[in-house]
Amino acid sequence: MYTYDPRKVMVQFGNQQITGFSSDSIINITPNGEGYQKYVGADGTADRAKDPDHTFNVEISLASTSKSNDYLSQMHNADNNGDNNAGVQPLLIKDLSGSLLFFASEAYVVNFPETGRGRQIGEVTWTIATGQVEAPVMGGNDA
Repeated sequence: MYTYDPRKVMVQFGNQQITGFSSDSIINITPNGEGYQKYVGADGTADRAKDPDHTFNVEISLASTSKSNDYLSQMHNADNNGDNNAGVQPLLIKDLSGSLLFFASEAYVVNFPETGRGRQIGEVTWTIATGQVEAPVMGGNDA
């Protein structure tokens, strides 16, 4: 029997560990490239072309009360107002109860999340775009 423990999903952006995840979703990792595109000729021969785009979008869902919202805001502001890609940082995602391992040496906050306030604690979703990523492991969980 395999066990998944959401408390063991670690996300680090720059020198800061991201904490205060939403109640249901933590991360969503989406490749931007198409992997391989298949081509089939009229005679039935099949070939494929490798897409060179190995970039990703990573959505990180946080409670509106998370202090990590402040950090991600600072990183986005630094990128907007600074020089030399001040908001570009490494991104590491690791499931310590499994084999998920995702590392991007260059990543940045795309924009501020949609934010609101209501009677209860809300959730915000940050999108972080990466540069090229080599050999991510979208693994399962250990026993």
